[in-house]
Amino acid sequence: MKKTLVLLLIALLAMGTVFAAGSKEAAAQTGPVTLRLSWWGGDSRHTPTLKAMEAYTAQNPNVRLEGEYGGWDGYYQKIVTQIAGGTAADIIQIDQPWLAELASKGDVFATIDSSMVDLSQFDADFLKNYCTYEGKLLGLPTGTNVNTLIVDPAMLSSFGIDPNTVWTWDNIITEGRKINAQDKTAYFSGATPDILRYWFEIYIAQLAGAVVDSNKKVAFTQAQGTEAFTYFKRWFDEGIVAPFSQTSLFYQKFQENPSWINGKMATSWTWVSSMDKDIGARKMETRQFPVMAGAKNSGVLMRPSQIFVVNNNSKNKAEAIKVLNYLFTDAQALELLGLARGIPSTVVGRSVLAQKGMITTMAENATNEGIAQAGLPQSVYQMNSEVMQVMQDVIDEFGFGKLTPAEASAKLIKNLEATLASL
Repeated sequence: MKKTLVLLLIALLAMGTVFAAGSKEAAAQTGPVTLRLSWWGGDSRHTPTLKAMEAYTAQNPNVRLEGEYGGWDGYYQKIVTQIAGGTAADIIQIDQPWLAELASKGDVFATIDSSMVDLSQFDADFLKNYCTYEGKLLGLPTGTNVNTLIVDPAMLSSFGIDPNTVWTWDNIITEGRKINAQDKTAYFSGATPDILRYWFEIYIAQLAGAVVDSNKKVAFTQAQGTEAFTYFKRWFDEGIVAPFSQTSLFYQKFQENPSWINGKMATSWTWVSSMDKDIGARKMETRQFPVMAGAKNSGVLMRPSQIFVVNNNSKNKAEAIKVLNYLFTDAQALELLGLARGIPSTVVGRSVLAQKGMITTMAENATNEGIAQAGLPQSVYQMNSEVMQVMQDVIDEFGFGKLTPAEASAKLIKNLEATLASL
């Protein structure tokens, strides 16, 4: 993981001039147009996206759409390398935290305005908070995505835990430890190292407001960091979560852990947009996250499922934006895409899927619960990939027992301050 990050940084430094150069819009081609679309996901996303692309080309025979798709692993590095080398697709799916990081390198993405897309279909604040950089709208949110806690009611009940428990930070331990106490191969939480980082961010947000604030400063104190790490040490000590020696094998893919698949882990943090994939064949429900008394911020995230952007180097930016308008506002496209990228972010999208009975009660409830509990947007600095990697590295060391809570807090603050100073 560290090697990948180093290679990525080398690529950015070596090719930074390409980012900064940007491009001026090339003259529109008069003949047939070929556009490439790039995204990550699984078959549940690939298949409907390809069908929507086919529907567009049927209506626009002069346009050929080519899909470039695969899994999550390595996608960010691929996109960064392609953008730097001038070989990126015309339309690119990105994760929301990447927008500011990539846009800061230059005119990487085309600006979108209301003359190109029916922006009245989107919530204005949602576009401003999550899809805008330096006053420019650079992308469109594929859906409204929120954190949710998925739980296996039957598994909880089998260990004497009320499946309707309203979870608090305390009873996650007092109730959750009952599972491992009865079965040493079973756990309350399916958290992998990357998911424990999300839990840590939620806890710190409630204590201090954020990990890194909008002023590019570490927002928590040594004492608050120690408190958070001390709490999560109990997760390991009392069998709430499996050892990192087991779960680190499934970094960013907890749903592939045989212990999860076989019903040996009762709950997990996840995103609503990937909930179905994560649940698989299990029968699960959703719950809200714990919030401590006097919390400064719930820490629960709400943001776009993903963002579609248009490559500023595209020779056919106008047609590419036309494709986006189709995907976001055309009833046929919306029905074909369904919930491939979560609950649609457009009014018409939600209306079409509701009329067709395509929004499941579980997804709707989880989204409503998440929106009701959503905290403040994270700062662009906290979402920076280097900052997230600093957090992950310290949490990895802590989870493997190499750092005490106090040492982990001190190291995290020190390393965050050094990284923030270099951004």
